[in-house]
Amino acid sequence: MKTTFSFGRNWKNYVKNVVDERVIQEAKESLLKYLPDGEFKDKVFIDVGCGSGLFSFSAVLLGCKHVISFDIDLASVEATLLLKEKLSHILPSNDSWDIFQDNILDSNLVDSLKEKGDIVYSWGVLHHTGKMWDAIKNTASLVKDGGYLILAIYNHAPSSEFWFKVKKFYNKYPLLQPLLIALYGSYATFGFMIRRKTLKLRRERGMHVFYDAIDWLGGLPYEFACFDEVKEYVENLGFNLINAPTKRSKHIRNFIRTT
Repeated sequence: MKTTFSFGRNWKNYVKNVVDERVIQEAKESLLKYLPDGEFKDKVFIDVGCGSGLFSFSAVLLGCKHVISFDIDLASVEATLLLKEKLSHILPSNDSWDIFQDNILDSNLVDSLKEKGDIVYSWGVLHHTGKMWDAIKNTASLVKDGGYLILAIYNHAPSSEFWFKVKKFYNKYPLLQPLLIALYGSYATFGFMIRRKTLKLRRERGMHVFYDAIDWLGGLPYEFACFDEVKEYVENLGFNLINAPTKRSKHIRNFIRTT
């Protein structure tokens, strides 16, 4: 039996204890780094693996006419619903936002959403499906002609195999998890202080060191790929690469569909 980790339990705590209007503003500004404000207006935004719902919420605020958020983890769906309720006072009264549980590997879901998204967003999700390449292909199929795919996948680094072992150990020994969180949190905080650009990126995305530590340590299934592998794969699906900062733990890739 494969070990899996419930990201949603962590995201529910994050929404409950951390997320506020400032965090939403930071997330909204983060989205605008990939596409200008006008590209969101009156568009359909599909959030594949919505997690906390932070970026779906931001897409609503940026003027998307319809936002579709789904996640395989019911707790993540609950986290997104909790976020919507918690900050409902800043949502437009006429928002059109669907939130539900589903799996990007489910062919019925993919068929129902095929080429429906002007902007399809999946950040740090598809490498946790257990079938990353199939998940990327399915996610790409949701993009309309001329639409955008914003995708983040773990980079294949020299430490990737080491972290895979750490994640398995973390999930195998729950009694040791608080110690591992404290150790990694201290390491991460110190590292962020040195690498200020990384800290800035996490702040812009509304991240929090404690909850991010749990997310990182627990994250199974876990896959990764080299930049060129993902670029070639997605371009073969009919996309052109727009931008891709590559010196980060997750490759941020922004593609436009051209076929």
